[in-house]
Amino acid sequence: MNFINPIEILQLQNADITAIDANHIKKAKRKLFADIDLSEDGYINYKGSKLTKSDCEKAINELEDERRREFYNHLAKDELLNDFLVNGHEKIFSDFKQEDIYKCREFVEFIGPYFAPKFDRAVVRAFKNNDRNLLSSILQTSALISVTNINTAFKTLSTEINNRISEVDKITKEIKCKQSAFNDHNIAEVIKIIEGYFSPETLNLLPPYFQSQLNKIASSVNYLALASWNTFYSAFVPTRLVEIILNLKLESAIIPTYQKNLEIFRGEYFIQTEREKNVPILKKWSEIVLQLRNDLVLVENKKLNAADITQKTKFLLNVSELNNLPSFANEIRAQIGYSIRNLSIASWNKQMDIKSALVLIDIALEINTPADAKKLFLQDKSDLQNFEQKYKGILVCYFCDEPAR
Repeated sequence: MNFINPIEILQLQNADITAIDANHIKKAKRKLFADIDLSEDGYINYKGSKLTKSDCEKAINELEDERRREFYNHLAKDELLNDFLVNGHEKIFSDFKQEDIYKCREFVEFIGPYFAPKFDRAVVRAFKNNDRNLLSSILQTSALISVTNINTAFKTLSTEINNRISEVDKITKEIKCKQSAFNDHNIAEVIKIIEGYFSPETLNLLPPYFQSQLNKIASSVNYLALASWNTFYSAFVPTRLVEIILNLKLESAIIPTYQKNLEIFRGEYFIQTEREKNVPILKKWSEIVLQLRNDLVLVENKKLNAADITQKTKFLLNVSELNNLPSFANEIRAQIGYSIRNLSIASWNKQMDIKSALVLIDIALEINTPADAKKLFLQDKSDLQNFEQKYKGILVCYFCDEPAR
């Protein structure tokens, strides 16, 4: 729908509105039509558009309504708004000034059919370009959108947001079905996609009209975070995705769910970060576990003397250093404890060296192992001490062996 201001085409913009009557209009109309008749192509140029007599006639008839005549007269003097209604000229957004007439519901309804579609094109273009300054300026003029035309004014932008939500849902589905191009090495790229699609700084500029879509965005991105967490190793990706969600202006009722998810993901991310940071340390102690297991084979096959393995273990193992490692080393401490316990069993069962067996079990007891392991080691020591007393001076191979760990 094209906007034509009859006051302008009749060149009455400088006339006193109270003096514009039917005679003034007829006289100006005759002059206008004469100009059209004398033109080479039968048109007049109006701000870049070619108008026929029929176009002009239809617009001029609008002036029969006194209220509309007042509105057209105001617009003829309100050049920025008038030009926006005619051809979408966006200078109004950089120089917008609130006029008293903009508060008039009847005026807003009058310009609505012309203002809304041009506003729609401008606002979606600024959104796609992520031009927050322009977007903010455009939205300042939203008071000129009538209630009956609000869906028209935000139609394309709403569609754009829905399309982006659908794209994210598609990525989520492909990840869950293991048909995605994303893997452990490139999954972090989804963060850039979400940041590009759903910048909180941009989305938070939007009016309450978009609240339900903001909630849908949060839900969509949250499902992507969960799919990423369930499929890939990195906790960084879901952590960052939920952080983006919580920067949106969401309805308060749904925020606790995302806050809880963020707490879980951040906890996992901390653990992963600590683990990665301490890979060299874990590697060192894992090599010690391997060495202890290799020594166990040698002791069981009597290729390594129990007394020698006791001295070697003391030299190999710095218990104080092992115990001072943070909680990430809990598993490695348990493995080392059980490995030394197995050496103690082999020293007694295979080589009947009760002294070495007791020294080794004491070393295992010095390590900060889980309660169940500590309880088992204490029972082992008690059994060994009983054997030492019972079979003092007698070589006997007897020990209730627990499954090796």
